[in-house]
Amino acid sequence: MKLKKFTASLTAVVLTICAASSLTAFPEDQDAEKLRIMPLGDSITDGFTGDPVGGYRLTLWKMLEMNGYTDQIDFVGPNWGGDGIDPNHAGYSGYAIADIPNQRSGIYNFVDWLMESYPADVVMLQIGTNDILSSYELDAMPERLELLVDTILEYLPEDGLLYLATIPYMDADVTNYTDAYTVEEMDKAVDDYNTAVKALISEKQAEGKPIALSDINSQLTKQDLLDGVHPNAIGYEKMGNYWYQKITEYLNGDSEQPPETLPVPETTESITETVPETLPGTTESTESVTETTEPVTETTESGVISEKGDILMDHVVNLQDLIYMQKYLLNLESITEEQMHAGDMDSNNLVNIYDFVLLKQALLPSSN
Repeated sequence: MKLKKFTASLTAVVLTICAASSLTAFPEDQDAEKLRIMPLGDSITDGFTGDPVGGYRLTLWKMLEMNGYTDQIDFVGPNWGGDGIDPNHAGYSGYAIADIPNQRSGIYNFVDWLMESYPADVVMLQIGTNDILSSYELDAMPERLELLVDTILEYLPEDGLLYLATIPYMDADVTNYTDAYTVEEMDKAVDDYNTAVKALISEKQAEGKPIALSDINSQLTKQDLLDGVHPNAIGYEKMGNYWYQKITEYLNGDSEQPPETLPVPETTESITETVPETLPGTTESTESVTETTEPVTETTESGVISEKGDILMDHVVNLQDLIYMQKYLLNLESITEEQMHAGDMDSNNLVNIYDFVLLKQALLPSSN
């Protein structure tokens, strides 16, 4: 699938032969055969903390070099940092997903220029940390992220791939960057965002888009942080090793069905759940989700019988209901009163991110 992997060595041989009869080695053509990778994101991608500077990109490049991949790789981007590696990248310290008025610049607002000026085959996107640190419209973060993701996807070549990363937990007890959260509130903000990241990937994959998950959150703990937000040397090393795994999966053609990808159900059997009395993350236990042929229904105020989770009102509960609920939360779709009752998983007369999490747990319990 990935022709770049197999053409790099051939190109080098051809150029050597050509050099015997001509002084022109055409380095531009040689570079064009390399896999162009853009590390894109905020200060964690920039890697401005720690010694040496370069963050996870140092370990990633060393792993690629150690295993003989560097002649196939070209890091791209307008920025430069990190000794001893291909130093190009697109990490922007302090940046958010999109512009935050009077606070921060956002990557979305110049991503067209970025992708046009520095074409990439693979984009490694990790963003969102600064939106949370700024406490800026957290409920709308998934909507801003989708706009950014859609724009990047438009610029990828046919065999390209966007790796969309979750973000690590931050330590609210360290107030270098914000004192707006308790530990529980900060953890919840990160969990909510990462849940939205995974849901967005599932939606785009269902549409046939070249996108895969890089679950950075699963690799780091708060003990891997230097200052409550940025990884320390050990944390960056863990990230570099994990990104190496992702990049080599792509080079070897193994990334079409990444193990973290949320599976799309092949059947349309109705799924029934017992709604937990507490939200995910609390200490109280919740009842397990079971499959049954007997749908759980309720009578709405207007007398309509609806099945919990059946927000599309088509008498089955499946991934399409989850996708539609996400679009409603992003203000991309509207719902009727009957759909509101069907989507109100925790029966509080609202449809919000908590209902999204509960429906996801019912449909995909193995992903929790």
